[in-house]
Amino acid sequence: METAMDDAQYFVVPLSIQPEGEDFLIGSAEMDEFYQVPAAGRTVVTLLQAGKTPGEIKAMLAAEGGEMVDVDDFVAMLREIGFVYPVNEAHLHQERLAGRDEDKRILFRADPGIARAVFSAPVLVGYLAVVGYAGYLALFDPALRIDRHAFFIERDLALTLVLLLVLSSLAVALHELGHMLAAARHGVSSRLGIGNRLWNIVAEADLSGIWALPKRQRYLPLMAGMMVDLLVIALVTLAIAALRREGETGFAIFLLQALVLQVVVTIVWQFNLFLKTDVYYVLSNYLSYPNLDADARVYLRDCLYRVSGGRLGTSAEAPAYRSVRVLRVFSVLWIVGRIAALSLLLLVFLPTLARYAAKSYEAYRDPAASTYTMYDLGIFVLLSAIIFVGGVYMWLRGRWAARRA
Repeated sequence: METAMDDAQYFVVPLSIQPEGEDFLIGSAEMDEFYQVPAAGRTVVTLLQAGKTPGEIKAMLAAEGGEMVDVDDFVAMLREIGFVYPVNEAHLHQERLAGRDEDKRILFRADPGIARAVFSAPVLVGYLAVVGYAGYLALFDPALRIDRHAFFIERDLALTLVLLLVLSSLAVALHELGHMLAAARHGVSSRLGIGNRLWNIVAEADLSGIWALPKRQRYLPLMAGMMVDLLVIALVTLAIAALRREGETGFAIFLLQALVLQVVVTIVWQFNLFLKTDVYYVLSNYLSYPNLDADARVYLRDCLYRVSGGRLGTSAEAPAYRSVRVLRVFSVLWIVGRIAALSLLLLVFLPTLARYAAKSYEAYRDPAASTYTMYDLGIFVLLSAIIFVGGVYMWLRGRWAARRA
């Protein structure tokens, strides 16, 4: 790492600085880069912004006699991140930002006034009224409650899967739109892309820019997705109630009940903290620990290194964990969660898919089976396998890229 020259002048990119517990969160919304630093680090950054040289900063810190920091190493780290440049290299910042134009994710910007109107008090009252009314109807009508058997399909498997995928995709789009609109309320732009959590394909909104906001203002963007999920459940419940009043009891009711169950599963899934879900980010924000997952990975690799006598894992040299106690608890949840996810994959999902594949083969070999049944089962198994294999591919590709990095 290159050291700073005492008389060097530095260009500092536009940075936000927000209190984060006893530390400070310094970052650039343009670059989607945020780092937690101690108070002395914040002082160095503000002095660099004021045009001071590393030599002048050392002298000022020594005169104050406060918390000491290795100014040379800290400035070198800022250079490595891309937060500061020698004044004759300031153009490199714009070149780096230009490279971000190749990002294939969808850039989302919205008028902050419109976004504030969407999350205004009158709209919130209407939201609570809709959710409350749907809950009231479900309380007195068992047919409107969540049907935990709604995923059990006996016929029209392929059609049901396709329609449920379409409706679920719309629900997911609304979920992510909730996140992005809530961020836009504070003038923060975001990006929407397709990613994965383990072998599950997910849509994900990149809200990195909200870390430039004060801590209390981050909660709404982080929780807006689940708020939208509750609204979707309420609206679909009201739709089911309306259809039942018209005498409908068939496929449409079943499909909407499956959609409600799917959205409920999505909300429950958000509590899988080890997958960096919405609830994980809410928790890390509450704990003022934005790098909780990254520190947990470093901590676990270091534990593995020490337990295996250096044969496995990686040694963490002088780690600066914010809270070892929090890290230990989260690391246990991280391990247990991954074991549970892998067990669910091996003991439930794959055997179920194998059973449907066997039924499809039996229908193909059975002369008495109808052509519709044969194709219905075959297309269902094929679509399910494609989705699963696609998720596994994205997961393995991500792991391989991380290892190479």
